[in-house]
Amino acid sequence: MQRERIAEGIYVFTCERYFEVTAGVIVTTEGVIVIDTFPFPSESQALREFAEAQRAGPIRYVVLTHSHGDHSYGSFLFPEADFVAQDACRRLMQKFGQAALERAKQETPELAPVQLRLPNITIAGQGGIHLGNRSLDLIHAPGHTPDGLAVYVREEKVLFAGDAVMPIPYLPHGDPEEFIQTLRRLKKLGGDHLVQGHGRPLLRGEVDEVLDQNIAYIKQVQKRVQALVEKGAPPEALANITLESCGMSRMPLGGLVDQLHRANLLFLYQRFRQGTAPQGET
Repeated sequence: MQRERIAEGIYVFTCERYFEVTAGVIVTTEGVIVIDTFPFPSESQALREFAEAQRAGPIRYVVLTHSHGDHSYGSFLFPEADFVAQDACRRLMQKFGQAALERAKQETPELAPVQLRLPNITIAGQGGIHLGNRSLDLIHAPGHTPDGLAVYVREEKVLFAGDAVMPIPYLPHGDPEEFIQTLRRLKKLGGDHLVQGHGRPLLRGEVDEVLDQNIAYIKQVQKRVQALVEKGAPPEALANITLESCGMSRMPLGGLVDQLHRANLLFLYQRFRQGTAPQGET
């Protein structure tokens, strides 16, 4: 697991075992706030040990950016902390979480100790946390999933975007038009640093470029897939829509982005075939 300090008292951790998923530790004068956890208990325990070693007080909050297990499974290791998420996150975990966890345990025995933990504090829209010398804005950020939550640290202008920002937008669990609107809202924050849900943190000067690139990608894949569907092309024709032709690189996440891109194309193809995909520009 890699650790990087991106501002005074703000640390980003990157999982080296599962698609570079990220988590954060924010140290305040009255305790510690953790942003997301890791899928594997050993790495989440290391995250906890680092937070405790800061001697800044108790771990007060774990803020979850969305319900997916790669970000939430380690939360059971923070029993003393309040668990904060968006309203829809709790509902999704109640409905799907336990069954998904049982399947994951069958596939990955290392997950055997994991216990599903539901958020005990939820927000319907916008919210906030003020702890010691830190003020955090909690921003509903749907698109990747309906329950996306971004965390903006005002004093240092650091944005933890969750999977609303990745090296490539991943669409199948959410809605493309909501995704675009979320990316535009995040851009308006003007953050100096942005922590992606997967991949390296974005530094000052990169943030706007990456957000614009992700918006352009979503628009382009919608337009190109819709054109294929309108021509009656078979799904095999999606292979002609390459990452590079959509302005994206296949290098990040160890090449996983190409797999995510192909999943995006198939998702959009099926939606347009069913007549449920949004029409027109936003």
